[in-house]
Amino acid sequence: MNRASTSLALVTGLLVLGGCAKVAVRPEGDLPKPLVVATPAKVGVVVTPEAGNYTHKESRASVDYEATLGPSHKHLVEEIFKAEFTDAKVFDSVDAARVEPGLMAIFEPRIEQFSFANAKETGGVYCAVTIRYNIAIYAPDGSLVDNLTLTGYGSGPAPKIGNGEEELGIAAYAAMRDAAAKFLTQFPGLDIAKPLLASHAIEPRAPSVTGPAEAAAGGPEMTIETVPINDQPVAATTTPSSQAPSSQAPSAPPGSVPAPADQPAAPPAPSQSPSQMAPLLTTKSASSL
Repeated sequence: MNRASTSLALVTGLLVLGGCAKVAVRPEGDLPKPLVVATPAKVGVVVTPEAGNYTHKESRASVDYEATLGPSHKHLVEEIFKAEFTDAKVFDSVDAARVEPGLMAIFEPRIEQFSFANAKETGGVYCAVTIRYNIAIYAPDGSLVDNLTLTGYGSGPAPKIGNGEEELGIAAYAAMRDAAAKFLTQFPGLDIAKPLLASHAIEPRAPSVTGPAEAAAGGPEMTIETVPINDQPVAATTTPSSQAPSSQAPSAPPGSVPAPADQPAAPPAPSQSPSQMAPLLTTKSASSL
């Protein structure tokens, strides 16, 4: 009986080992108190149940990755908007927000894309995470006025032991903080923010004369941008500019766009350009790209 039990346990163990390993990524942390002047406006912030429970799942090399981002997303969104505005109230739908009296705008931040590179894919040096966000901006009556897109980048150390889930969690939260910093510093410079800075409500967008498709899109999408830079050591001799591809962005002088002081610059996900990425604090309308 003991031998049979032992054999069953061994078979069960082999089945477990033969199956996919699982890496559970759970970013956690608190945003440091932002040193920004709050915009004098009352706004609504929508975090739907779907956004509050957002989970990304994928498998690589017989490993199942599950990134539970929703709880941290909701927590960080509340911190950001309460820092950016003098009065920010959280709702679970746009319909619930638009009946709240006194709102000057409604924001609905959503995670559009999550991608990562584990330590094996970066050569065992570190792991990295990229999170792309979309923030729908509505007038107080709930009509869509604009969309804001921004991307956060974060990195974490290579794991010394374990499957790397803790380190990927660190990288994921760093990406969230990076996106938060970009929003806090760049949003006041956008045209959509001008009425709020003057304590006026955002006006519904007038119907477009070019057709219903453009009107439904809510006008041009605003983007908080990043540009690729290569922060690897520069050789003593440089390649002549005539040999550089014409489509490549102008190279930045070493150190002209520094990485955050508390973390190394994070590379994009494996599907992106091999150039490493760092934030550039400018804004541009997507229609002019």
